Amino acid sequence: MSSADLPVTLSDKPKRWDFTREAVSPGRLVAWGGELAVASALLAPLADIPWEAGASAGAICTGAAVIYEKARGSWRRVMVARAASWLATTGWLSYTLAEGPTLLNMAFGGAVWATGAAVNIGMDRWGEETKAAEKELDRRLEQGEKIKGAQDSWARLLQDVCGIEGAVADPVIDSWPSGAGETVKVTLPAHMNLEALRGYEAALAGALHLPKGGGVSFNAGGPDVPRNVVFLAITRKNMMKGAIPYPKLTPTTINKPVGFGVIGNGIEAGLNLKDEGFIAIGAQGSGKTALMKTLGLGLVRCVDAIVIDLDTSAKMSAVFVNPYLRYGIGRPLVDWPATTEDECRLVIQAAKAAIAARKTEYADLLEDEDVDNLPARPDIPAIHIRVDETKSMPDDVLDGIDFIIEEGRSVNVRVSNTGLRATREYITGTMDELTPGRIGLRTNNSSELQMLFPDAGAPDMAIFTDPGTVAYMSTTKGPFQPTPAKAYATMAEAFDEGSEDYTRMQSLFMDAARELSPIRPDMDEVTTRAMGLAWTQRWARIIPNLRGDAYGNVTADRMHESVWELYTSWDAPASYDLLLGRLIDDDGDPVAPPSSGKGADIPRLTEDLFDENELERAAQQEAAIELAKSSPRPKSNDDLAVELFAAQGRPVKPSEVYPLMVRAGYDKSDRTFRDLCAKLGLQDRLVKGDDGTYAAPESGEVPHAAGRVPGPEDDAHGRGDAAHE
Repeated sequence: MSSADLPVTLSDKPKRWDFTREAVSPGRLVAWGGELAVASALLAPLADIPWEAGASAGAICTGAAVIYEKARGSWRRVMVARAASWLATTGWLSYTLAEGPTLLNMAFGGAVWATGAAVNIGMDRWGEETKAAEKELDRRLEQGEKIKGAQDSWARLLQDVCGIEGAVADPVIDSWPSGAGETVKVTLPAHMNLEALRGYEAALAGALHLPKGGGVSFNAGGPDVPRNVVFLAITRKNMMKGAIPYPKLTPTTINKPVGFGVIGNGIEAGLNLKDEGFIAIGAQGSGKTALMKTLGLGLVRCVDAIVIDLDTSAKMSAVFVNPYLRYGIGRPLVDWPATTEDECRLVIQAAKAAIAARKTEYADLLEDEDVDNLPARPDIPAIHIRVDETKSMPDDVLDGIDFIIEEGRSVNVRVSNTGLRATREYITGTMDELTPGRIGLRTNNSSELQMLFPDAGAPDMAIFTDPGTVAYMSTTKGPFQPTPAKAYATMAEAFDEGSEDYTRMQSLFMDAARELSPIRPDMDEVTTRAMGLAWTQRWARIIPNLRGDAYGNVTADRMHESVWELYTSWDAPASYDLLLGRLIDDDGDPVAPPSSGKGADIPRLTEDLFDENELERAAQQEAAIELAKSSPRPKSNDDLAVELFAAQGRPVKPSEVYPLMVRAGYDKSDRTFRDLCAKLGLQDRLVKGDDGTYAAPESGEVPHAAGRVPGPEDDAHGRGDAAHE
């Protein structure tokens, strides 16, 4: 309700004397006809009726008219007009009967009657309008009383619970589209502000009889809102119950807030991870790793962000790299998962070098674009480093993280951390002071959340009723107070088995690898050069950490065949001792790490990698793929594989052709691609070399043995999923 809806006075209502056709209803015609009949009957002086009889009849009719109008609830002015018209007729009739009828008397009587009829018609019409106006007034007065009652109720509530006298609630209540609650604007006394309400969230929620999972939170509003105005967000339903499936995997940019859940009013919860990092604190089992998976999905959807994980537990990153390592799908979505202490040290060393290089080599760009901070875009992606369980990091890594937090802001190198507690044992002073984003999960003690939100006040612990419930804020971008939210669920176990969401979550990260691999950015040349072998050889070091045994020994059965072939094609990477400067020569001096060497990157096919002959072959491959996709009768996997091998123009390994088969729609659910190549080799449709390569016959003809084409049954070892020698 706005100020325009407040009650109006009757003086604002126009008064009309209406003689239109719409005013002449059947009921009114009967009433006017009765008046005319009575008046005509009383005009019978020829019957020698005594004037006293006429006067008595007129008085009776006048009384009846007044009683009738009063019974209808008409206003006093209507009853006065009705009585005046009858008394005028009665007075004329009495005079005529007493003096005797004359032509003049008859004419005067007709005028009196016509005037009375006109007044009655107008009064009938106006009486209906005034009656409706009276009802509307009563309704608005009643509504106004309800609003006043509600305002008084809020004032009493704040006085009784918070000890604040003189608070005034705005009559405009902002009901949330989700139906879960509303926002109430409250003006506190001039000398108070939001700090006066700190710590009263749980008490107010109890006074309002809100369920667990609901609650009260405060917001000071935007910069134009006076300091003594506070917005109370009241969640009246348990919005934290159940699971919310992760939304569509649409590409986005890190220049927008990275969404990770939904708040009570239905708006997406998000943090601006380009300009700030975050600290997430929660007890064991509170869902930190699940939250980091959700935030990770938001980051890898960005076309302009490189994601690096310091994750010695190897849980946070696994779902982002396993679709590639185990199944050969796409490429790893997390660009550098560091799962050992030495790998974490290399990340810190490389990040420091990247910061220094970006500050100097992009200085002209900053000047040309007249900006203070390096822009984030696909050719110069932001770098976001996520640290899982900060306390598990060595001291030198923690010191490096502090340095990156302090120095990396202007060149888009950001750090986010998680921990079991918010004490200095788990979160360093630099992290606490220079990390604006805060995410609180369930803790075993409310004091942990008090330390996480020291200036804003700990959120009500009653909101943490279900997994995935968080309270978040940002001291620089907002919300500026802890706001309850429900994080998106990414695991199938959060949903009913067999449901649509359950089925979608089962393959969520597989789908992410397929859909998002093409949009993931490459590191810019300046940063790549600065990071050196730490960056370019990372996968040669990481794969043994992720897919090897406790000693780093890797076998072909632990990864997809295409990954294994790629891994075995790489040179041995430089050792950690060499890259970290721990290697000592015979004279006792540290051995300088090499400035260059053969990289171990997972290739991305671009025209820059091809010469003219390779471009021609790539065009043939694209033509074969598009033809296979658009053919009304889908081409068989056997025929398509032969065409793609022929398009290579040279013997190649199955791992080089496999990505092209996947793009054309190859389904490996029934057999591996290596099995398909082996079968085609037995059929002489492909020629297998001693080095594991295959090639299509140069003639394009399919040689046959006499009688029949060999099939899979001709393979003495049978069909299997294991890698072939």
